[in-house]
Amino acid sequence: MDQRLMQWIASAMLVLLASSPVIAQPTSSNNYTRASTEKKQRHNQSQIDGLIDQLNRVEAVHAEVRLELDAAQAGLNDGWLSDQRAAQVASLVHDILNDADTRTNLRGDGLMIGWSNGFFLASADGRHKLNISGMMQMRYLGSWVGKPTLPTQPEWQSGFDIPRVRFDINGNIPYANMEYFIQTGWGRIDPDNMTDEDDFVGDRLWEAWTKIKIADDLSLKVGQFKLPFTRETLVDASRQLAIEKSLIDHRVGLQISTGVELSWANRDRRLFVAYTNGSGAMLWATSFMFNEPTATPPWAAINRDTSYSVTLRHEWKLSGGWEQFNQFTSPPGSGKGLLIGIAGHRQNLERDSADPTGGFVDGSMWGVTADASYFFDGASFFVAGTFHRVKDFNQFAPQDLNWMGIVAQGGTYISNRTELFGRFEAGGTSNGALGGEAVQIVTVGLNHYLDGQDLKVSADVGFSFGEVPGTMENSLTGWRTDNEVRDQVVVRTQLQVMF
Repeated sequence: MDQRLMQWIASAMLVLLASSPVIAQPTSSNNYTRASTEKKQRHNQSQIDGLIDQLNRVEAVHAEVRLELDAAQAGLNDGWLSDQRAAQVASLVHDILNDADTRTNLRGDGLMIGWSNGFFLASADGRHKLNISGMMQMRYLGSWVGKPTLPTQPEWQSGFDIPRVRFDINGNIPYANMEYFIQTGWGRIDPDNMTDEDDFVGDRLWEAWTKIKIADDLSLKVGQFKLPFTRETLVDASRQLAIEKSLIDHRVGLQISTGVELSWANRDRRLFVAYTNGSGAMLWATSFMFNEPTATPPWAAINRDTSYSVTLRHEWKLSGGWEQFNQFTSPPGSGKGLLIGIAGHRQNLERDSADPTGGFVDGSMWGVTADASYFFDGASFFVAGTFHRVKDFNQFAPQDLNWMGIVAQGGTYISNRTELFGRFEAGGTSNGALGGEAVQIVTVGLNHYLDGQDLKVSADVGFSFGEVPGTMENSLTGWRTDNEVRDQVVVRTQLQVMF
């Protein structure tokens, strides 16, 4: 406040106090009244003196501030902000603004970038999202055969292997109520040993599909995907209990095909119906004149003359959550879960009878499977049985062929991160022309989860108590052709990294 104004206010208060009237009091109490009046005058004078002291202090502070401001102004006038410094400041401000514009352009309209079980790009409203993830598996395999089938085959074979290097891309198209998924990378050209190229590694397209949500509980998938048949096939290779899924499922599981799939799901049940190009997991492996190098899909539309192929699977979730069954392990702290599934498959092939090397004249196949999965705190158990019947699998000597297989496995955690597991698998063909050998394999091993499935170290050893015919051998799993009983041991270790 200005000093002069404060002085005027103080003068006005003095005039008002001096001119205030003194009210006459009765004579009987004039002495008391005179004393009271003098007391009030002394109190007023004290207040005035206090105001004057405050005005003096304010005036002193005001003078000191004025001196500092004058000194600062003098410094500025002496060239503190010279033309050169002004140019530097302007250039710095310009660079900051350009950088902010660049970052805004890179972000788009509220674009968000981050990591959540994989890297993602998302719009600010969350309606558009693109997820990118990957997986690598590095193995060391060793196989010992006591009596090799061929004289040139060594008893012990071992080496390093990279079975899969994958990149997964998925996202959504909100205005079409659609999601998409692409899984590509490098891996075995023929992981199921349907041709003579099961040892070769090359670029692969495992899955590529779009799914349209028709209703809350109904969706339609179009593209290349896993056939909804065996549960071992439906569980991703990165989430198996052992290092690799069973040798039985590599043959009787229908693997991947191309077509359409209608799925319905509610809280406790799921139903899948797929109409596709079918599977050659058993047909082509047992038809020796039909070993073509294109056994792995995607296939050309007219490359495999499949008249029709239909696959159905129905699942009942009696307890637990659906996400629990995306893997075969049950970490400590997990809740109980029970899932039962049944599935059926039917396909028919029509080949040109004028071409004797074309394969089937009128071959057909049907199969059924059933499985149960039980999870509880720190332990899991799974069992499955599968049967297939193949008709007229040999063009020159038409005959029927039955495939049967059972798998039982379980695991328990011996610490918060280490899991002990075991698996028994058995099966094969019932046809003497193909040997009719029965596969019987027991596998035991350990999983050590450094960071869940994202970083996992595994080791297992398998013992063969039966025979491994040529139609069942699989270099991806480590099992070689062996016509002797109790004659083969496979040792495997693996490091898995997911990001």
